[in-house]
Amino acid sequence: MQAFDTEHALALSRLWFLGDVHGEFKHIAKALLDAPESPRWLIFLGDIDIDHKPFAEILEPLRRNFSDTKIAFIYGNHDADTYEHWQMLHESGDAVALHGQVIDLDGVKVAGLGGNFMGRIWSPPAQASFQSKDKAMNRGPYKWRDGQRPNPSLHAAIYPNDFEHLSKQRADILVTHEAPSCHPYGFEAIDELARSMRVVRSFHGHQHDDRSEEYALVRDKMGFDAKAVGYCSIKNGLGHLIHSGPKGW
Repeated sequence: MQAFDTEHALALSRLWFLGDVHGEFKHIAKALLDAPESPRWLIFLGDIDIDHKPFAEILEPLRRNFSDTKIAFIYGNHDADTYEHWQMLHESGDAVALHGQVIDLDGVKVAGLGGNFMGRIWSPPAQASFQSKDKAMNRGPYKWRDGQRPNPSLHAAIYPNDFEHLSKQRADILVTHEAPSCHPYGFEAIDELARSMRVVRSFHGHQHDDRSEEYALVRDKMGFDAKAVGYCSIKNGLGHLIHSGPKGW
C-alpha cells in the first residue's frame, strides 16, 4: 500500500470520492472553491438521489466553473427508488458510469460496483434467485400485467453476473455502494471481489458513517485498505478527508 501511495501520490490526491449526497450538492461546490488545487475526478459512491432534473443539468455549473474536473459515478439503492430516479441519474452527459467497468483515471485503475444486495435477488452467502438483471426484470409474459412494470429497485440490485464480470479484471481501487465485511452491515462478498481484483484500496458509501479507523485494525486480514465515506463527505484517493459531512443523518 505504501509503495502504491508513493508512486501515485499526485494522481490519488486529485481523485475525490463522494459519499451519499441525497440530492445535496452545495458542499461539493464549497470544497472545490476551498481546495488549493482542483481535483481531476469526482467519483460519486451512489445515492445521488435525484428525480426532478437530469444529472447532466445538475452538473452544468461544475462544468462551467471547473472545466478540467471530470465526473464518474456508481448508483446506489435510492437511485432506483422510482423509474424517474433511475432515468434522471443516467441522463448524465459525459459523466462516466463506472458500474461493471475498470477505468484508468490518470494512471489509477478504478473499478465500480453499484447497487445493493437484496434478499429477493441475492444476499450472499445465500444462493441467488436471479443471476442477472435481465432474468429478474423479464420473468415471462404473465408476471407483469395491465401495463405494470417490475419494481424499479431491481435496477439497483447486485447480481452474480456483475461479480463474475469484475472478478476477472484487475484494478487498483474498487468503489462500491455496499460496505465490505469490516462494517457491521457489510458483506464478505465485497471482500472477496476486492481480493480477486487485487485492489489496494476500496471506498464505499451507503452506511452514512465512517468507521475507517476501525477498518485499519483489520487491514492485514482483509488484504486491502478499506475506506468509508460518510454522508455528504469527501475523501481523496489516499483516504484523506477533504470535507466532513453532518453527523447523525
